[in-house]
Amino acid sequence: MYQRTVLPNGVRIITEYLPYLRSVTLGAWFEVGSRHEELQEWGLSHFIEHMMFKGTEKYSARDISEIMDRRGGYLNAFTGKEQTCYYFKVLDEHYYTAAEVLQQMLLHSLFSPLEVDKEKNVVLEELHMYEDSPEELVHDLFTDTLWPDDPLGRNIIGSVNSINEFSPEMIRKFLGKHYTADRLIIASAGNITHEQVVETFASAFSFLPRGQKPLPGQARHCSGQGHFHDKDTEQVHLCLGGSALSRHDPRRYALCLLDTVMGGGVSSLLFQELREERALVYNTYSFTSLYDDTGAYGVYAGFNPKHWSRVWDVLYDLFKSLPRLITLEMLERAKGQVKGSLVLSLESTSNRMNRLLRGEIDEGAIVTPEEIMNRIEAVTLTDFLELANTVYNPEEWSWVALGPKHLIKGEQLCQKIC
Repeated sequence: MYQRTVLPNGVRIITEYLPYLRSVTLGAWFEVGSRHEELQEWGLSHFIEHMMFKGTEKYSARDISEIMDRRGGYLNAFTGKEQTCYYFKVLDEHYYTAAEVLQQMLLHSLFSPLEVDKEKNVVLEELHMYEDSPEELVHDLFTDTLWPDDPLGRNIIGSVNSINEFSPEMIRKFLGKHYTADRLIIASAGNITHEQVVETFASAFSFLPRGQKPLPGQARHCSGQGHFHDKDTEQVHLCLGGSALSRHDPRRYALCLLDTVMGGGVSSLLFQELREERALVYNTYSFTSLYDDTGAYGVYAGFNPKHWSRVWDVLYDLFKSLPRLITLEMLERAKGQVKGSLVLSLESTSNRMNRLLRGEIDEGAIVTPEEIMNRIEAVTLTDFLELANTVYNPEEWSWVALGPKHLIKGEQLCQKIC
């Protein structure tokens, strides 16, 4: 059973009651992320996410950890470009305990100067960890190439300089501006009723003020850019792609199917062409990232530097030939794959909670799995081909490569860059 309530101050509560389960997953989502930061705030959304676990008026950081561990529960958070989520998963009998801890974190965290300084070191280590992971780093460099000098293109963690400047005062100012009632969505799935969730959170968040919702995004996309970053790695890590659809565009279901055909599994074109047929890669896939006003599609491949030209040629030919390669059988196979994955994901309350949130922020309504599958099934081959021609255009590519530049023959590198 799905239910939705909007509290007087604008907090939205969405639930799916599943009485046959013994677990509950609940997330408190704020519609704020890294793209809403000023340059001097770069990484602050992510840093605040960390600081929420560092002690409240009632609980120390150790208390928070021990309370959840003692009950076999899971309490975590993550920061995205446009949302920040704090969530827990517990047995239904521990719901009220977990909810009270989450409320304490969101409403009564201390942000002590000592803990802020300590956590700076933790986040800097996280930043260095990602910089040491070439597959992670190349994706950040790719988004920066698509949206240069725009908050959407910046990585979520921040920079060494920006992180070192964070203070309790900056945190509280940012919270006052962005952590407001009309930007908060409470979503839960599991063995807890809608009335119980409303009762638990309505009074606790009743004094949370309304704020100003973020203005519609206006990301400044830049096409046709290419950069090679020299790094001492065994492989070249390549991301390439371009702009795509926003998360509100009804064609996103067709884009999901296109992404599946291109690089969504072992039967995908990328996997078959680059790995199975030519043995040029071990890992390759496609991806999409959809935001409020724009989006991106891309492909990733990791390969030996000596295969630079061959990989490029395969990718270019694949994208250029895509409209004539796509068949009705491919479309039907992709539909079966996407619908099957959706149904399997429903066995997780965490996935169900995330799906409730996506419906709310994308469409302002609860979208059932049946509605999603109907929309997927409604995509026609004509829709498919038209979107492929619109989105997958090699002439609009931007790309980033990361790896040992000196191991690529000069004429091969110039051929693809010049």
